[in-house]
Amino acid sequence: MELAVALKTIDILKAENKEILKDNKEVKEKNKKLEHEVVLLREELRLAIFNRFGKSSEKIVGQEELPFAIEYVPEEKKEEVVETQDISYTRKKPGRKKLSDDLPREHYYFDLSEEEKICSCGHRMKKIGEDVNEVLSVIPEQIWVDVNHKAKYACSFCQGVNDSNLPAVKTAKAEEALIPKSIASPSLLAFILTNKYCDHLPFYRQEKRFERIGANISRQDMSNWLVTIADMLMPLKELLRKDIISNSIIRMDETPVKVLKLDHSGKDGIGYMWLMLGGKDGKRSVLYNFAPGRGAIHARNFLGSFNGVLQSDGYHVYDSLSKELQFTQAGCWAHVRRLFFEADKVAPSALVSDALGRIKKIFTLETQARQMKLKDEEFLSYRRSLIEPYLKDLKLWADKIASEVLPQGKTKKAFAYMLGQWPKLDKFLDYPELTPDNNLAENAIRPFVLGRKNWLFNGNDTGAESACLIYSLIESAKNNGLNPYSYLHGVFKQLSQARDTGNFESLLPWNIKIP
Repeated sequence: MELAVALKTIDILKAENKEILKDNKEVKEKNKKLEHEVVLLREELRLAIFNRFGKSSEKIVGQEELPFAIEYVPEEKKEEVVETQDISYTRKKPGRKKLSDDLPREHYYFDLSEEEKICSCGHRMKKIGEDVNEVLSVIPEQIWVDVNHKAKYACSFCQGVNDSNLPAVKTAKAEEALIPKSIASPSLLAFILTNKYCDHLPFYRQEKRFERIGANISRQDMSNWLVTIADMLMPLKELLRKDIISNSIIRMDETPVKVLKLDHSGKDGIGYMWLMLGGKDGKRSVLYNFAPGRGAIHARNFLGSFNGVLQSDGYHVYDSLSKELQFTQAGCWAHVRRLFFEADKVAPSALVSDALGRIKKIFTLETQARQMKLKDEEFLSYRRSLIEPYLKDLKLWADKIASEVLPQGKTKKAFAYMLGQWPKLDKFLDYPELTPDNNLAENAIRPFVLGRKNWLFNGNDTGAESACLIYSLIESAKNNGLNPYSYLHGVFKQLSQARDTGNFESLLPWNIKIP
């Protein structure tokens, strides 16, 4: 009897022990998961703090040992035989840069008095030269009113009844108003739009500036003028799009924007500015497109029948579209570097430092190849001989590291992104116009990102689409070496003639004639 009780007790204890072991295993797994979440959250917090208060530059200063480094030793590299060559160069003299010769100059002459020209020995001194220095002066914005007096004539003899088909009163013609029944001249409108879309000055701040110089122009007037002039210039948008699509290589990027009454719904929402860039130096087009979302349908509408090479970041929408539209995708090493840079800020390690150094060398080799000034075919061959073997070694290294010593968090994300994008990351080697990064597109969309921090949102879809057109014109002008204000002023001055003749091509940055 006692034996039976003892055996039953043992079975109960074994069952309880099994249950305890099971609970203990679950607790350990849960604890491990929570520890991992803590690591990730700490990284996100560090990155948020860095993005808020740290430097935005991704410049790699050096490869010194970092604190909190994980146990990782970069693989030994074979000694390379470095060929040296003598390079002569001229060192720039330090000091202030010379003021541009294109600036107008007013000359002022200062001389000694007649008494001061007499030497202590009693003889008259001779002029032996001049000390010349330049200072830069500025006149604050000047504003004035152009009063157009249009003479009117009538016949005092027949009172105009001699020919009923002709007007009894003839009025002299003046330059047609850019916007009928408004005070907006081409110079004023170019000034306002350059201030907002080039210098990021919202309309409400410009309203205050105009008040200080005695002109009352409301922000509502400026908003209405923007929509009106953008509507007049819409044919230019299609011309820019056609020019971009006609190129064999397009660069794209997109960024969010807050829109009140998004998609005419009356509700606040997030729309997207899609940027397209195409062409070469001297004839490069930049086009902003607004869409209420970031889906494939919008990119498809913008790209049309394009089937060349599209360089972008790793946004998955382009993957599906590349199969549908049959275009080739090229990746961006700057985006890869950015993820490693973020990992370096939140979880610094010798591994991440090594990865940044390896990526940096890709750009160094690219610069070396570009500096040779070779013809396209020679350049492709030379660049491939420099970079392709290096990329193969980098891929082998990344595969090895990813499978052996890869930590969790941002570093894992960076390696996963690089390896996942690898089929696109070496495509730049096939095309002389391509570089390892998509910085041309990023530089073109950066003014919008900076402006967004100042004006914060667009009122509705119409306002966002109008802003897109003006941004497109300004960035296209800058990419073709034109001053944004001068270009917009020229466009507005010649707009009436272009509308009459239908020749909007004459207003494109590479065609327009600016006095």
